[in-house]
Amino acid sequence: MKMKKSAGGDMDQNVSLANDFGDDITFSGHLVGEEMYFNDDTGMLTMEKLYKDDNESLAYSIISAIGHARERRSYSVIPGETTCRVDNGTLQLDLDTEMLFELLTLAIESEQGKSSTVYDHVRRKLAANE
Repeated sequence: MKMKKSAGGDMDQNVSLANDFGDDITFSGHLVGEEMYFNDDTGMLTMEKLYKDDNESLAYSIISAIGHARERRSYSVIPGETTCRVDNGTLQLDLDTEMLFELLTLAIESEQGKSSTVYDHVRRKLAANE
């Protein structure tokens, strides 16, 4: 894996994000976020990673697993003047930036009902560290 120092001080990585629903997403940037959580009700383990480059492009990877079954999805988002190019490994779409933000807002709102699961997870994590 080739690495170089980015403007933000983190090391840039050349990564290939696995994707079961299209081509893997290759990206060169630095890791800006990583999360792993377990849903006690469903038994699903979810791992997410977010990468960013010096041009503000993003790559996102999510892996969900229950038992031996797993699903890997990856996306890249390249911002433009008024649109963002979104690639899921199968097709690329140029979406109006405001429309993309509306879609993301709807996705976040739909997850709010599940936020108690996240709260419970954080509470258990803190209790385990005491």
